[in-house]
This record gives sequence, structure tokens and C-alpha cells, in this order.
Amino acid sequence: MKIQLVLIVLLTFVITTPNRAQSIIIENINIIDVESGKIKKNKYIAIENQKISIISTKKITPFENTKVINGINKFIIPGMIDSHIHFFQTGNIYTRPDAIDLTSIVPYKKEIQFAKDILTDNFRRYLRLGITTIMDLGGPFYNFKIRDSIAKHNLSPNVYVTGPLFSSYQPKAFSKLKDTPIENIKSISEATALFNKMLVSKPDFIKIWYIASKNNPAENYYPIVEHVAELTHKNNLKLAVHATQLKTAKLAIKAGADILVHSVSDTLIDPEFINLLKKNEVTYIPTLIVSKNYGKGFLTKLDNHYQDLTYANPMVYRSFTDLKQFSNKEIPERIATLRENQDAYINRINASESIMLKNLKTITSSGVNIATGTDAGNIGTVHASSYIQEIEAMQRSGISNLDILKASTINAARGFGLSEKLGTIQKGKIADLVILKNNPLENIKNINSVDMVIKNGEVLEIDELIKETPEQLIQRQVNAYNARDLDAFINTYSDDIKIYNFPEQLIMDGKEQVKERFAKMFQNTPNLYCEIKNRMVLGNKVIDQEHVRFGNKYSDVMAIYEIKNGVISKVTFVR
Repeated sequence: MKIQLVLIVLLTFVITTPNRAQSIIIENINIIDVESGKIKKNKYIAIENQKISIISTKKITPFENTKVINGINKFIIPGMIDSHIHFFQTGNIYTRPDAIDLTSIVPYKKEIQFAKDILTDNFRRYLRLGITTIMDLGGPFYNFKIRDSIAKHNLSPNVYVTGPLFSSYQPKAFSKLKDTPIENIKSISEATALFNKMLVSKPDFIKIWYIASKNNPAENYYPIVEHVAELTHKNNLKLAVHATQLKTAKLAIKAGADILVHSVSDTLIDPEFINLLKKNEVTYIPTLIVSKNYGKGFLTKLDNHYQDLTYANPMVYRSFTDLKQFSNKEIPERIATLRENQDAYINRINASESIMLKNLKTITSSGVNIATGTDAGNIGTVHASSYIQEIEAMQRSGISNLDILKASTINAARGFGLSEKLGTIQKGKIADLVILKNNPLENIKNINSVDMVIKNGEVLEIDELIKETPEQLIQRQVNAYNARDLDAFINTYSDDIKIYNFPEQLIMDGKEQVKERFAKMFQNTPNLYCEIKNRMVLGNKVIDQEHVRFGNKYSDVMAIYEIKNGVISKVTFVR
């Protein structure tokens, strides 16, 4: 009797529990055909069982329990794809101890855990910006847990991963890790062993870190690259290769690379390279901003792009001001040297960028498949918020808005063998869609005008996607303060914000008054900087001990912030 009762309860639960996917009709929407560049005006789209079921010029009769979306004067594109990210890296200044060793400040084990802690937060930030698919191009075996468990049990983009990189060398910082993101493969047998070990976890693709130098020329590692390519294709997978030098990139293609994950940056490309790309149907991912961002991070001279100040994880972005606290004697010698030779370093980076931009223009004009990828997670290239910055860099090469939109959707899907289900708005494809307020073909920055995201047939309200903690909100406010970005700063406050000197002396009342006061401060104090000495979080209150620089003067203050409905509603300064 008890067993029967349990079965009845379970059956009732199964029958009455709603499917997460919704039936949706989008009316009078302008569909952007990312292959032709044409706009199909005033269309009707029906979504059922996570897929696009109807595209029509005529009004569609709503199904039962259908959500109807008014798309008039709006534009819809396929969900965008970031075809190059790394989950094991956070994007902050501590995330690559092989590049800058700050483990005496933040132990690498703590940084690895931080990368795991912010995974689901990063998922939501990607979705908020209309990025519905992400490819992790190399990380530890933990990547498979991210794909198979964490992503499936949380709201997330589509996640595709490989495991550790097959590499010609391994940075010392990774050599003692039990689960390393990069394996130093020195022989054919070692390559086979790692491949077979990885195959058990069913990787979505394979990646080689093809690093060449005078002491280790690319020809020496070619047999291993060729062997890994054979294993990859034998198992119906695609091979991605990191190769930034023209000679190495040519060898990678000859060995069997399907995807080059970086630009050639050492010299301008030649016709032979173009022919190799086209003949072998290789996808080229430019990743234009990542190298330059390392330098900007080292020199604490990031652009403070609006996307970073608004959508980057605030605790990640905070780290880039940390180096300002240390003298040249307190930081790694490499960084001190860079500080002393900034002009030469910046000139070298700019020269490399110029080569990459010219190469991208040439390759795009030649009809090679280009895909957008950020290499997010590396120092200075923060998850999700870096995507528009990569697109802006692509635009500087002179390629069209349509070229960029293709690279961010159908080209990326095609390059990774996913074009049958992703990348365009067609009947039968997965309903991963982004509704925009403005037309990205007119201005590519209009991909920022996200009005709504539909993921696997589920409508995601963008205002509900990023749910920051009180500490994250306050840190976002501090980041904007240090950047002297008035809009990003003032957006952290409620309209009726009240600011006091302790105990009850009202000094600012309302957002407009706060905006007026800080506008003058930001304009007149170029080296404004707030260092958080200590922080305490008590429910909706955050108490910061702040050490603030105003020009040549310093001030110490306690700031008590109160948060209500996701914004700062009250501040009390104890001076």
C-alpha cells in the first residue's frame, strides 16, 4: 500500500511538474539573416520543445499556455558564440602565476578555487550579454565536470570543452598540480596515453599548444602534432591548435589542424598560408585583445571599458588596481622592468596588433571562415565582458559588421561542427536567440542593446540574470570610482540615495546631487584612487575601511553602505 502511494505521488509530480522550456511566439520581429546580411521584416517565430518550429510572414495562432513577445521595431539574431575561453582562469591579475608570480599575495590554490567558485556567476554574465555558447579550449580534467554536471544543474550557456592541452612545454607553475591544464608531451607514446585518458571523458574537441622557439623549433614537435591530429580525426573530433607564428601555423595546418585559435602575429601572412587555410577548410579565431590585455594588466592601465565596469565580475576586476599598492621593490622583477620601459613595451604590443589586424582583413577578404573568440580568463580578458571588446578590435581591422556578426554566430558554429543546430535562425534549430533593441548591421555596438535572451526555448529576463551580492555591488562601485567613470559609478545607487557624515549629518540627497558632486571630483582629480584596507559584510550592509588618494593627499575613512533592491540606498561616512 505504501509503495502504491509513493508511485502515485511520483507520477503526479512527473505529470504536474512543468517542462522548463516554454511555448513562445515572437510577433513582428525583424530577423537578421547572418548569412546573407538581409533583414526579414515583421516576421513571426514560434518556439516549441526548445526548438524553432515555425517562421512565418503571417500571424501565428498561440498554442495553449504560450508566451507571446511583441517584437515590433526590434531585431533578433542567433545566440552568440565565444569560441575561445578558459574556465580554469578568472581573468584577474593572479590567474597565471607563470606570467606574473604573485602567489605570495594570493596562493595559487586559492585562485584555482576562486575560478571554481565564480563559474555559475560567469555563466549568467555570458547569457546577460547574449552569449549562449562557449568553448573552453584547454583546461584540467575538471572541465568535464563543468560541462557534464555544473552547467547542466545551473542556468548556463551551451558548454563545450576539451581537457588538458598537448604541449611542447609545461610552465613550471602548473607542473605540481594534480589536475593540470597543460601537459608536457615529449613523445608519441605520451601523446597516445593522454589522448586515451581524455577520450574516456568524451571531449568535444582536442587542443595542442604548439609553442616554438629558437631552442625548440616547430619542426621538432611536428611528429607529435601530426600524431595527435590523426588520433583526433580517427575519433571524429576537431583539432584546435595554438600557433602564433606563421611558420608554426603552416605546419599546424599541414599536420591536420581544423581550427587555429590565435592570429599570426609575427609577420604578415602570404598566399601560401591563405591557400592552406582554404584548402583544408580551417577556421581562424583572431583573439586580438588577449596579448595586449596582459600588458595593460601588468601596467595597471586597463581601458576601464564600460562592459568591464558594468558586467565583469567586480571581484575579478578589482585585482587590477592591486599592483598600484606595491613599489618596484615589492613586485616581480619582470613587472618592475616593464614599468621602467613602458613606451618600448607598448610600441612592441602595438606593432604586433597592427600585424594581426592586417592579417585578419586579408584572411576575411579571402573567404576564410572566421570565428569570434576572446581567450577569456587570461589576465585582463575577463569572462563575458571582454566579448564586445574583441568585436570592437575586429572592427578596427576594417572588416564589415556583417563579417563580425557571421564570425560570432554561424561561422563559429560551422567551425566547431555545430551548424546543423546552432548559428542561424531556422526551423528545427535550437531556440538560442537574442532580441536586440537596435540593428547591429548599422552599428556593431548595438549587440549591447540586449532586450531579451532566449536559451533552449526559455525566455530569460535580462534584469534577473546577474544577481550580485552586496559585496559585489560595493566593489563594482569602487571599481567605477577608481576608473572615474561617472555613469558606471552612479548606476550603483538608488534614485533616492542619501549620504551622511556620521552620525546623521545629511550631505547628499538623491542621485542627481550625488552625480553632480562626483562629476566635479572625477574631472578634477585624475589620480583618484580608493584602496580597501578591510571589509566586513553583515547582511545587506558592507563596511569598508578605505584609504583614499586625492591628488597628493590621502584620507582614511570608514564607509557603511546599505543595499536595498540591488542598489546602494544609504551611505554613512565615519571620518
